[in-house]
Amino acid sequence: MCKDALPMTIHNHLSTRLALIGLIATYAACASLPSSEESPTPAPTAGREATPAEELTLIRADSELFAAVVRAQLDGKDDEYPYHLDRYRFDSRPYGTENGYPEVFAGVQGIDPTLSFARAGQSAIDELIDNRKKILDAAAVGEGGPLVYNQCAGAKVPEPPPVRGNRRRTSVHAGCPKQPEYYLTVGLPIRGQPRGLRGARDTKGRRVDLGGDVWTVLVNEFSAAPRGWSKAQYAWLFRRGRWNHQLELSNTILVGVIE
Repeated sequence: MCKDALPMTIHNHLSTRLALIGLIATYAACASLPSSEESPTPAPTAGREATPAEELTLIRADSELFAAVVRAQLDGKDDEYPYHLDRYRFDSRPYGTENGYPEVFAGVQGIDPTLSFARAGQSAIDELIDNRKKILDAAAVGEGGPLVYNQCAGAKVPEPPPVRGNRRRTSVHAGCPKQPEYYLTVGLPIRGQPRGLRGARDTKGRRVDLGGDVWTVLVNEFSAAPRGWSKAQYAWLFRRGRWNHQLELSNTILVGVIE
């Protein structure tokens, strides 16, 4: 299966793109999967460097979870989050940082990615990023860095009062794009539902307390629109399907918003 995943022809039809995402993720996972003899014994991860076997396991898990995020975003709806987006791109770097780790951990207990996997070296992060790029390419989804617009203030920033004697005033949103654009980053895999999110309400207002094979990932969404920019962080929770054994989006929880 791994050997035959990549040579397939990429078509524009959405169902084919979604299928290819899974195949690319399978290829990346198989290429990185250690043998059963190499599987590491579970051990505390925070505050130490990952072993080569642990790095391979992280790469495998990230490829599968990142592919699941891309599938869910492509399947976005008009009336519920994750919403359908027309102009957007993913950053292939976890959290959008060069070393693949957040500069500041989110203020939620259990969100620190090193609680699930020991800290990987840069070569492993580079391989992980390369796998993400393959997934985005197979899905025909744009890849790139942050949106940069000069003189585009936050959506909640008010216009300043007029200056006496000056009839012309430049809007704080004068440099914003004419159409909404979005930039997304995806964090590293987190096993289970973090303790700080237990019992939290999701974007549909439901209390979330999941069991089974559950994975969590932080998705940052930066948007720039005519009326300003905003940044939101969500926790996406995936659960493995009983019959197809594929990770499926179960719940999304809003962690924070900046406007």
